[in-house]
Amino acid sequence: MNPFRTLAPIRPTWLLLLAGAVHVAALAQTATVTASPPAAPSPMAANAPDACRLMPRADIEALFPGRPVTDKGPTLSPLSRGPQYAESCAYVVRLPSPTSTLDFARFANLTVVRWGDSPVVGRGTAKDSFASIRTARERVATDPKLSLRIEPLAGVGEEAFMETSAHRVAVYARKGDLIVSASLDAYSSQTPGNASALARQALSRWQPGTGMVAAAAPIATQAAVEVPADTRVSQTAPADQWPDACALMTPEDVKAVFPDMTIAAPVQFKGKITHESRENRIEEIPRPIGCLYNLRRTDTLDGKRVTVSHQVQMSVRNLASTPAFSQRYFEVSKKVGEPKTPVAGLGDEANIDILNRIQIRKGLLSMEVRVGGGERDAALHAVARERVNALAARVAAKLP
Repeated sequence: MNPFRTLAPIRPTWLLLLAGAVHVAALAQTATVTASPPAAPSPMAANAPDACRLMPRADIEALFPGRPVTDKGPTLSPLSRGPQYAESCAYVVRLPSPTSTLDFARFANLTVVRWGDSPVVGRGTAKDSFASIRTARERVATDPKLSLRIEPLAGVGEEAFMETSAHRVAVYARKGDLIVSASLDAYSSQTPGNASALARQALSRWQPGTGMVAAAAPIATQAAVEVPADTRVSQTAPADQWPDACALMTPEDVKAVFPDMTIAAPVQFKGKITHESRENRIEEIPRPIGCLYNLRRTDTLDGKRVTVSHQVQMSVRNLASTPAFSQRYFEVSKKVGEPKTPVAGLGDEANIDILNRIQIRKGLLSMEVRVGGGERDAALHAVARERVNALAARVAAKLP
């Protein structure tokens, strides 16, 4: 027997029983906490305003006849205010875009800012609160970066003002102890009138001291939804101003550069301009925008007859409405296709690629002169390159 062995301490029986009792009590306490029932939901405030009843879907459909409307539903007031009520309500309206055939979404919102003795407001009457709101919004509107306009609005409740920005129109209005904000995403010249109508109709459904009441009459229905004008500036000049490609490069021009070849009658190509909007408008360009010449020559090589051919083409690529649009178009065209090498002395700027195509910009006009042939014959390809430069010089000399 090892006399130095450490013996485990012996605990008294009463200490073990006490520890077990404490453990059981702790488990019982944990079980009690876990099993406690959840807090009862906050009751709804009596005689409170209901934003979705103040501005029902029928009002939105009347102001935007024939357009799809989606309910986003109510938002309840915070629990910190006590008994809850429908504080705000939102809808999404699909409206036609003035610049495409697509529709886009616009929001309509109504928010109850204050009613009765709502504790969120603090001290003062509803009239005091409305004055404070207007002062605060006017202070915000002094920031020129926001482009906000505040103006008084008559005929909506007891007092109202309209806040207009580039993206939204909001009407703040008060009737007795109720203050609301009705807002619409900006769309057309109808937006301010529609926002005012929504606020006016919402207040007609509220009676101070009573609460929600039925409106005396339905909201006035719009005859139609106004589609805003497409105010974009066209990047392309009108079709009747486009030049004649076959006048810029005539058979005489081609003959002067290729005197040793037979030239067939030119093939003309017509074009159209599409003006994109809610309803696309297409303009026929009255003069040809492309002119193609087929050239042939018969040589004798080692006693055999060999046919040499070239295709010569002149294309009007663009006639811009402004110099800035012309430069932008030419910059984009330089990034498309084969790598290009600048060419001096042709218009404002010009370049040539490996396929013997020369692009020229002068003023508003962008065009291309091409000489094809010799893609698999280095000597013939070199001739084509020399002659396309000569043709491009003749074309550029005709440009104003």
